[in-house]
Amino acid sequence: MEKWVKMKKESKIKPYPKGDDDPISVVNEPAPALQDSANNLRVILGGSKAVKQPLSGDLDLIALTRTGIKKATLKSLATYMGINMEQLSSLLHSSHRNIQRKQDDELLDTLKTEKVLELAAFAQRGIDVIGSKEYFAEWLQSPLPALDNKKPIDFLDTTFGIQMLNKILGRLEYGVYS
Repeated sequence: MEKWVKMKKESKIKPYPKGDDDPISVVNEPAPALQDSANNLRVILGGSKAVKQPLSGDLDLIALTRTGIKKATLKSLATYMGINMEQLSSLLHSSHRNIQRKQDDELLDTLKTEKVLELAAFAQRGIDVIGSKEYFAEWLQSPLPALDNKKPIDFLDTTFGIQMLNKILGRLEYGVYS
């Protein structure tokens, strides 16, 4: 109980304004966690050169999905996941040769872009939970009891597989054996 009281005293959370005496609008305050999340996602996708649009929320991700992202983002994503371009092409349900034919600045179609963003968000969450991109890449290739001793990488080709892996990451985050 003492630990909780100490944590409460050290908390940096600002209280809501109680009236007209505090002119700062809570709505106008930046959301640091959301900004960090968007910046990390941008880094995984290759930085501001690869993704020029702002990524401050779901509406920006929807707009980016509809616009498309450059093929160059695939190399960065593959690096963060510790896989090669052939494996990434397979996760995108495309032949490696079709991906190779595209120029680096050519935009991917909506379905591939959506899948790439989904994989990048998963990679971001995995790196946050596991601790580093190296350990995350190793975890993706390791058989897990929760997956009948199959590797997490084998489930990244479907949205349902990614959802299942996100649940496993959530359990790991809270110290549940998975």
